[in-house]
Amino acid sequence: MLRLHQHVAKQFTVMVFVLVCVFGTASYFVCKQMELYRYENLLKTTLNIIKSSIVYKSDFDDYIKEVGKSSNMRVTLIDDNGMVLADSIADTEVMENHNSRLEIMQARLQEYGVAVRYSHTLKEDFLNVAGKVQIGDTVYFVRITTPLNLVMKSFYIIWASITAIFASALCMGFFWINGFSKNIRNEVLKLNSAFDALANKEYKKEFRFGFAKEFAELGVYLKKLAKRLEKRAKQKRKYTAKIKLISKQKSDIISAIGHEFKNPIAAVIGYAQTLNEDENIDSPIRKKFLEKILNNSQKISDMIDRLSLAVKLESGDLDLRICEFDFDELVKEVADSFSIAEPSREITCEGERTLIKADAQMMEIVVSNLINNALKYSENAVIIKLKDKVLSVKDSGIGIAEEEINKITDKFYRVEGRSWDNSLGLGLTFVSYILKMHSIEIKIESRLGEGSTFSFDISALG
Repeated sequence: MLRLHQHVAKQFTVMVFVLVCVFGTASYFVCKQMELYRYENLLKTTLNIIKSSIVYKSDFDDYIKEVGKSSNMRVTLIDDNGMVLADSIADTEVMENHNSRLEIMQARLQEYGVAVRYSHTLKEDFLNVAGKVQIGDTVYFVRITTPLNLVMKSFYIIWASITAIFASALCMGFFWINGFSKNIRNEVLKLNSAFDALANKEYKKEFRFGFAKEFAELGVYLKKLAKRLEKRAKQKRKYTAKIKLISKQKSDIISAIGHEFKNPIAAVIGYAQTLNEDENIDSPIRKKFLEKILNNSQKISDMIDRLSLAVKLESGDLDLRICEFDFDELVKEVADSFSIAEPSREITCEGERTLIKADAQMMEIVVSNLINNALKYSENAVIIKLKDKVLSVKDSGIGIAEEEINKITDKFYRVEGRSWDNSLGLGLTFVSYILKMHSIEIKIESRLGEGSTFSFDISALG
């Protein structure tokens, strides 16, 4: 979409183009016709002089050649039967009968005959004017011819002069419209700056409009609008900032924690489907599956109970429920639940018995988020290792650029090119929060196209 000053320039250009086409075409034909008419009158005047003097000449051939030489025109004398008696340029012996020539035919009926015709003798277009003259009892026709290119040359000089004058006027018009367009552009830029200032809440910024009354009126209106917006913005900041912040925090945490329901629910469904489809399953296995269902159902119940406590995690007021447990067993249990939920994926889990004192449910969230993150961004196997009190989750996925590694645990940060996902937008943030509550730092190693390794040392929890 064009700007206002561009519309003005465009419309002027179109108008000028149309004027040039119309004026050029019209002036071309008018000037050409005028020049032909001028030369026609010149030839008629010369013809009258010849007609008045030829009656006194006895040698027509010498007279015709003399007149043609002095006038720089071709002069031809033709008898009443159309035979060429004398010509100032061509040999009369080779010239054909001229009785059918248009100018001769017209001269028989009226005072002058005029025709523009191509001469096969001289291989050129000519303007021909013929007139009848009577010498004694004999009728003759005198024809004067001038090259058409001579007429056109004179015409082009005149037409070029007129065109040059018109072009000069157009140039002046372009300079004028450019200045007019520049003034409009400057006023529009001022308006844009004023709106930008309002958008950036720069309500005190001054603008002056003066090119046209309409712009000045807009400037007055913008000043009034700025005052109203400033007053309204102060009220909004005063009464809504705190409510908006609290609402957003709660919404973000509920969205992230709600994501953690996915794995235990998937495990419950998986074990329940197995029991439902296989009625002859061994009793020990049935009992084990039922225990798994019970355990994951309990996890869901615990998550629901602690959903309200998630807000405290955001604010730093969450109290950890410290207990002693085997971290290796917790890691393998989480890995098994993912294996059931993702039977097509290869999840390798290696570990050793490692007793720690920590909040078991929070640590389970940490492990679950790391495994889930690895599965989402890698189509190959996910390798989980617990060795020398260091847990690492390794994938062979798309990797993370070096400049983004320190940012991915920021709230809502998403690696460039990845779609929205709570595990990445908030999951790693919660991992970082929970580990910091246990005085642990997460370590991230990654290369683009080679995968990532998330690890942390739990020695301080032993």
